[in-house]
Amino acid sequence: MNLRMLTGLLALAAAINLGSAPASAQEKITLQLGTASAPAWSLGQVIDQVLKPKVAEYSDGRIDIVVHNGGSLCSEHACVEQLGLGQIDIATVSSGNVGAFGTTFDLINLPFVFKDQDAASDILNGWLAEELGKRTVKEMKMHLIALVPVGGFRQIVNTQREVRVPADLAGLKIRVTKSPTEFNLVKAWGAAPVPYDWSSLYEGLQSGVVQGMYLQNTFTAAGKFYEVVSNITTVSAAWSAHPILMSQKRYEALPDWAREAIDKAGADVQREAFRYDIDWQDTVVKAMEGKVAVYDPTEAEMDLWRAGARDAWVAVKGAYDPALARRILAEQGQDKLIADLEAAGAL
Repeated sequence: MNLRMLTGLLALAAAINLGSAPASAQEKITLQLGTASAPAWSLGQVIDQVLKPKVAEYSDGRIDIVVHNGGSLCSEHACVEQLGLGQIDIATVSSGNVGAFGTTFDLINLPFVFKDQDAASDILNGWLAEELGKRTVKEMKMHLIALVPVGGFRQIVNTQREVRVPADLAGLKIRVTKSPTEFNLVKAWGAAPVPYDWSSLYEGLQSGVVQGMYLQNTFTAAGKFYEVVSNITTVSAAWSAHPILMSQKRYEALPDWAREAIDKAGADVQREAFRYDIDWQDTVVKAMEGKVAVYDPTEAEMDLWRAGARDAWVAVKGAYDPALARRILAEQGQDKLIADLEAAGAL
């Protein structure tokens, strides 16, 4: 634990006992939220401008959310650990890194499961967020407040050379999250996947510990990674989201009015999050225009990337519900992908 995080935890010591006490013992409730998100990210904006004020509004001012952003209190993995230990009340984590705690969200990490952001929005807000919320309680003993899109689709980014097809990745160490799906996808493409902490990624790329990453353009720009990488390949395979979570134990300890306020605010976040994220994407990627070489594969080259994706689906079979995956694909008219996955034994 670094000094910054230790200082934050010590500062919380007194507040955490009060904030996590049974709600019946106090008129007002203070909830501590830990996130790696910077305030300027779409996730940071939606927490500050929707979740926090709406919880206050729906609780008639009786609930205050104290936000510890930018990793000041915990990194993504540590935030979820602290959530389980009752040291914080709310945490955010990427759908990739939450894979270390269960397979509930592995479904949305599957490559090409969403063909574009409009499809992701329609399906997630139409029924999928509610379904994953039910599974989060059952499989992870956590309460899903909202599943927030953050940054769009992941691309192949590296410090070494132009990458047109998966074979060009041979020998490159590519940073991945803790998602088994992501690990197996990058491996199927021929690179060496390396799970690596987000907070150390800039230095890791700079030093050559890793030579690339599987990351959204928004984060490549927002993190100023364009200062240390040279090439981006637009594969748009996996869409990214961040669950906003509470432990189910903490959630159930709250009075009815508090749970209702949190759930109403969460529904508002779910509706508004895509708008915030699209606006953020459009703004932030301009920072790296002309600073990184971007390659858009031809359709024939994309067939090679999709072939690797099928291997990744097969590798993590059992970590996702095939019926649920089939429904998502069918609603988008992805009949060819369904047929390919059936032939590969993934569905």
